[in-house]
Amino acid sequence: MLGQPSIIFLDEPSTGMDPGARRFMWNVISRISIVNKSSSVILTTHSMEEAEALSSRMAIQVDGTLQCIGTTQEIKHKFGKGYEVEIKVQKTSVEELKNIAKKAGLEST
Repeated sequence: MLGQPSIIFLDEPSTGMDPGARRFMWNVISRISIVNKSSSVILTTHSMEEAEALSSRMAIQVDGTLQCIGTTQEIKHKFGKGYEVEIKVQKTSVEELKNIAKKAGLEST
């Protein structure tokens, strides 16, 4: 970050940091990119919290392929609707349940 480069690339910069050090680093990055507007920062992270704290635009990449790009709100609006899980369960007979309990040492006397 010395010499005010026009672009700064950061790869997982807060990995392994305690919360206080992480917040300090976020303040430094924000000051460089937003307040001083001296450099553009390109950041890779797995932390949505970090991405939201530091980014004006985000891109999501899966298996090396760019899936979407936009502001935090645009991405949350399009992809943040939650998860849908479908579970199919086979009916288990009483005899099978007794065998499972016996194997687990939970059989009743």
